[in-house]
Amino acid sequence: MTHVQRNRVAGILLFLLVQAVYLLTMAPTLSFWDCGEFIATARTLGVPHPPGAPLFLLMGRVFSLFPFFSDIGARVNLLSTLMSSAAVVLTYLITVRLIIICRKDDPDTWSQARQVAHYGGAAVGALALAFSDSFWFNAVETEVYAASTFFTTLVFWLVLRWYQDSSGPGNERWLMAAMYMIGLSIGVHLLSLLVLFAVIMVYWYRRHAVTPFSLLGMAVVATAAFILVYGGVIQGVPFLLRKFSWWGGGALLVVMMAGVWYAHLQRQRVLHTAAMSLLLLVIGYTSYTTIFVRAQAGPPINENDPSTADAFLSYLNREQYGDLPLWPRRWSSEPLHQYYYGKYDSEAEYFFRYQLGQMYVRYFGWQFIGRAHQGSGAPVDLSQLWGLPFLVGILGAVTHARQDWKTGSVVTALFVLTGAALVIYLNQVEPQPRERDYSYVGSFFAFALWIGFGASAIIEKITGLATCSSMKTRLAVVALLPVMLLVPARMLYANYYTHDRSGNYVAWDWAWNILQSCGRDAILFTNGDNDTFPLWYLQEVEGIRQDVRVVNLSLANTPWYLEQLKHSSPRGAKPVSFSLSDQELQEIGYVPMVPVQAELEAGEEQRRLRERSRSIGALPSAEIADTIRWELQPAISFRGQGFLRPQDIAVFDIIMSNFRHRPICFAITVGSDNLIGLKRWLTLEGLAYRLQPMQAPEGETLLDVTRLCNALCGSFRYTNLASEEVFIDETSKRLSGNYKPLFTRLALELAREPERLYTVMAEDGGLVEGSGRQLALHALDRSEDVLPLSLYGMEPELVASVVYLYARFDEKEKAYPYIAYLEKLAEHTTPERSPELYYALALSFSQVGLEEKVEMLRRQLQESSNE
Repeated sequence: MTHVQRNRVAGILLFLLVQAVYLLTMAPTLSFWDCGEFIATARTLGVPHPPGAPLFLLMGRVFSLFPFFSDIGARVNLLSTLMSSAAVVLTYLITVRLIIICRKDDPDTWSQARQVAHYGGAAVGALALAFSDSFWFNAVETEVYAASTFFTTLVFWLVLRWYQDSSGPGNERWLMAAMYMIGLSIGVHLLSLLVLFAVIMVYWYRRHAVTPFSLLGMAVVATAAFILVYGGVIQGVPFLLRKFSWWGGGALLVVMMAGVWYAHLQRQRVLHTAAMSLLLLVIGYTSYTTIFVRAQAGPPINENDPSTADAFLSYLNREQYGDLPLWPRRWSSEPLHQYYYGKYDSEAEYFFRYQLGQMYVRYFGWQFIGRAHQGSGAPVDLSQLWGLPFLVGILGAVTHARQDWKTGSVVTALFVLTGAALVIYLNQVEPQPRERDYSYVGSFFAFALWIGFGASAIIEKITGLATCSSMKTRLAVVALLPVMLLVPARMLYANYYTHDRSGNYVAWDWAWNILQSCGRDAILFTNGDNDTFPLWYLQEVEGIRQDVRVVNLSLANTPWYLEQLKHSSPRGAKPVSFSLSDQELQEIGYVPMVPVQAELEAGEEQRRLRERSRSIGALPSAEIADTIRWELQPAISFRGQGFLRPQDIAVFDIIMSNFRHRPICFAITVGSDNLIGLKRWLTLEGLAYRLQPMQAPEGETLLDVTRLCNALCGSFRYTNLASEEVFIDETSKRLSGNYKPLFTRLALELAREPERLYTVMAEDGGLVEGSGRQLALHALDRSEDVLPLSLYGMEPELVASVVYLYARFDEKEKAYPYIAYLEKLAEHTTPERSPELYYALALSFSQVGLEEKVEMLRRQLQESSNE
């Protein structure tokens, strides 16, 4: 069997192994963050957030049509698994090719022992990447980072293929293919552009002698090439389109093709290769015409509406996010960011401690040193890797540098540019809304190459102890096994549970539950990605509750979004009425103001709902009114002057224009500062508040008892939240933590009138009648059934409330697990550090009659206060 045949067999086996693992752990539907948006826009060929990912969306659209799974999200997730598996195979092929370049011999002459060492070592590195924390996370959901890594590995493999074939006829085709792939990768994610530096370095080392001046020339050419691609192509082509319409793009193509033809006629191979490569890159980049064309069609999801040349350029340049300064580290003027900046004494400390240490080195450690996961049912020390992948990688880096410093410097450049240098460019503020480890997978890929080198070096060193060839082969196999077990196999074992999403339906259920909390034709204000994108997915992909108009408050700061709300009717949903004209929406901005009194008269629908609530006692503490009166206050203040943000103006105008005709709702994730002063007029009906002409007492929140009970104990879904076999990730667990407080608040409200009879929905969809006492106990029991206290904690005061209710209704035995929960929390703190915990524990002891323990805690609290 030749080297090529061996390589192909090994690559196929690797692909099948990794793909099997990814299929077993793939998310069965959408996940949180951008996944819902990408699946929805792939399915409908919509326009996602800037700068878009048109090629990824086209591929996702194709996969959404394949009937492999009933769930559309799973079909598009499959695309990420396949591209990740292909990237793993390419990582293996790259490592083998680098080893061949370093050894400078013919792999067909390798002994069996060397075959085991080099092929086996390369497989170790590839599998280490496959089962690393961030790469695996990206591989089993619909995000662009799996596809981006695939293109990075493919370009790197193509340029190495050219390196070994650079003297053969037609060798330039490999460089041209690499540049075309870079052009295509722009349609997935811009991170793939950084591999361009590696392409230039490999080319330069092959074509030029190494001198100080040539190295300087290489740096200049690499930087110029990057500027040409990023500034000249990515930003320049849209500029030409804006300046000269499509004639500008056509003229550019004509000039580029003329340059290719001129170089061909003059037999100038270098010029021809460069011109043809640039032309192919631009052709790959033309996937972005999809964004422009689809924006013209006005799909339901059409972010930024890049249907004009100006809007398209703004979209590509990500202008809505603003510019990040490159050198000032603590650059943001927002009060929250300023608060965190104050924790650091200097720019350097902020950079090294937070930006480099917290936001890169920590992530790097997750991949190759170990990470303790604390999810539902996950052992804390499960993911410890003992630092072995890191040590093998360091050995590999040293080995690579010693054997061939040129290709070693190429991998080093890729490692740094997609890691530490990217930290400098991103200039992230503290705090971030989520972990950003996915941004650095290119750096982790580069280190995985060194793990392959290190594993190969270890096996070769051990085989060198034998003298005869047969013994060397056996010894190589014996050496490969523990390396394979201690590095990738250990990573597979350590990370499997926390990366197995096969039973995680939290995002789907969360979106369902929010939509079911809203009335017919409701306008629902949402806060961010996780209470918006999953809803878009259900509406656009699953066709669920398309009557609800989702109004994202972040996007409500932009004129294009408000105009879409006003004029579009996606899937037949009603437009959102505005009193503001189109011109006023275009000019919307920050408005200075002082507090003013606002009034909003109830309509017939609101009066009918109010009377229903009065008749059934759903809102016993509410103050009924015909008109909502409240004080509209500035949302922000700058230099003593108060301002309304564009989103505040939009919310006010939408409420004033639509309240009398359709339900107005706010997702429970919307903060108080975004409610424009209406908090006391909101009624909790599930995972959303509804604006009603009923006012809550000061410091309280109104609950529609029957609607909330119907939601929590009837229509809501909690798939696998109670299963310890299903890992619930941090984001999913944090959002699911909203349910238990709702159950407790419902039970407390029902307990106000324990003998009152209510008619509510049962779990099977039917109607049942129960007293306040019965339904309160049912709510508490249902809470524990679907969200066990052992997996989803609660605030101490809420736990004390549960104990109180169980004790009041003679169910003390059900209260003891909650008391035990508080006692366990108290083991890890002291009264002076957590007095509220100890007060809750003392109150709970008192409710069940454990007075001796109450006295003991009282003494502890007294001693603490005296100190």
